[in-house]
Amino acid sequence: MKYLIVGFSVTAALLTGSCGGKVDEMRQAVQNVKELSKAGENMEKANQANEAKREERRKRGDTLAMPYQELQKYLPESISGYTPQDPSGSTMNMTGMSYSTSSRRYTKSAADGAEESVEVTIIDYNASSELYTGMTALWGTNFSMEDQNGYQRSYDAGVKDVAGWEHYDKQNKSSDITTALGGRFILTVKATAQPNNDLAKSIVKSMKLSELAAK
Repeated sequence: MKYLIVGFSVTAALLTGSCGGKVDEMRQAVQNVKELSKAGENMEKANQANEAKREERRKRGDTLAMPYQELQKYLPESISGYTPQDPSGSTMNMTGMSYSTSSRRYTKSAADGAEESVEVTIIDYNASSELYTGMTALWGTNFSMEDQNGYQRSYDAGVKDVAGWEHYDKQNKSSDITTALGGRFILTVKATAQPNNDLAKSIVKSMKLSELAAK
């Protein structure tokens, strides 16, 4: 079915280009269809890889979310210029579902006395794969969108089995980087009063992404 859709789309693009004589537009349309098909293939490969990792965990008896106290060990102890608050977290287990989250907030006072903050959150979706897949479906497709209010796009952390998403709000100057690790964990870093996403990205890269992704 996928190839029928792609073939039909390419044919339509060719006909449109021939009738209107717009060769460049025709080529761009064909390229867009190819990239869409490739994105779909990448999504399918990522889902298959994540499912394989889940099956490995099931075989070794790792079927529940990690206790939130363990997750807290992966949160940054400090962020330069900010004061760390006490971490928080919770773990929920029930038939067919297991969910754990931990987070920590870091704050500082701006020159005008306003509070600036960074919040780091890790969620373990080990036994809630549908939620994980629904959240991360587009993250490896090189999707991007930007307007006067901000932008959002796929983010590559440069780590195996880690896909990401970044968002920046130009109006509120808020930064948000979210990464999916190993078909199991979701890591989010949110920062206020930022000119771009550089701080959030540096925090993400300072964390033990490979270790989490391998679990």
